[in-house]
Amino acid sequence: MSHTKPCPFCGSTEFESRPVEYLYRRDEKYLLVPDMPAMLCRKCGERYYDGAALLKVEQHFNAIHQHTEKPDRYLQVPVMEFSHAG
Repeated sequence: MSHTKPCPFCGSTEFESRPVEYLYRRDEKYLLVPDMPAMLCRKCGERYYDGAALLKVEQHFNAIHQHTEKPDRYLQVPVMEFSHAG
């Protein structure tokens, strides 16, 4: 994946390609992708994802939540409403 346009947030043209942790969410359902390929702006850190990779994540998300595919593993995540935070 390459990124040839300047970053719309800071204007930098310096990017690096590396895997990042990506959280896909729809309708209170989640899929965590721990090694999503991304281009990161070296100046501000903004992330850019390849359209084909995003479509692949969405396909896996749909298959997992329709029970036609199994995820690699499950995580338990604690939840706390902000109004209860000290």
